[in-house]
Amino acid sequence: MPNQVVNTMSKYKVLLISIVAVLLTHCASYDFRQTIVQQGNLLPESKIQRLKIGMSKQEVAKLMGTSLVSPMFSRDRWDYAYTWRKGFSDMKQKHLELYFSGNELRKIKSK
Repeated sequence: MPNQVVNTMSKYKVLLISIVAVLLTHCASYDFRQTIVQQGNLLPESKIQRLKIGMSKQEVAKLMGTSLVSPMFSRDRWDYAYTWRKGFSDMKQKHLELYFSGNELRKIKSK
């Protein structure tokens, strides 16, 4: 009986070591330089160009979506931010500020 327990445990050890070896080999072969990380609102130029002074908040929200950056100090300013990075390259950032007066779009500022 004790021989059987030792035999079973050594089988589990071999199985565990095999699984760990396969997992580590897979991680080592992953190319982190090609990973693309995108965060925020997508801000394509085609949408930004369709923004017009005088649009309502509802029209802007329908076109651009809601801002992921919540307005902390003013409900009349909507901020849209977008970052993109591939691997270890420099991060590309885009920022759009929309200013409203009441319910109307009054100013568009893109960085």
